[in-house]
Amino acid sequence: MSFAERERDRGGTGTFADRVRRERSGNLFLVRGKDSTGRDAWYFLLVDPGKRAAFRKASGGELQLNAYGRIIASGYGVSPPAAVRERMRTEYGFTGE
Repeated sequence: MSFAERERDRGGTGTFADRVRRERSGNLFLVRGKDSTGRDAWYFLLVDPGKRAAFRKASGGELQLNAYGRIIASGYGVSPPAAVRERMRTEYGFTGE
């Protein structure tokens, strides 16, 4: 029996990759701010599930992003390019701002 058949029988939908993507999507955040040199920067941060509440509470202040998870993508400017947004959507299911 294939994985897809087992998932269907268990009531699951999609592939393993789809399931992982759904699970990760709630933990991926687009963070905007200034880097350590004062330049506008953006970061896609995959927050560790156990640190999500602390991250949400601390957001808005000065953050050490690596303390909350892993930076998946980053760059300078106010917003990420369309290609990066699309990658975050397809790989992580990110649909937020």
